[in-house]
Amino acid sequence: MKLVKKNQKLHNPDYPLLIGEVKDDDVVNKVNEPSFIDAQTRLM
Repeated sequence: MKLVKKNQKLHNPDYPLLIGEVKDDDVVNKVNEPSFIDAQTRLM
């Protein structure tokens, strides 16, 4: 539970990451990952 509370404090609603922020020494790789949301069947 302590880890959950620590991660909640790292959340920034104005930042695109779910938890934390990109730091200067982090490596960010761009990948081509297709979305499966569009392929889902809609019921209504």
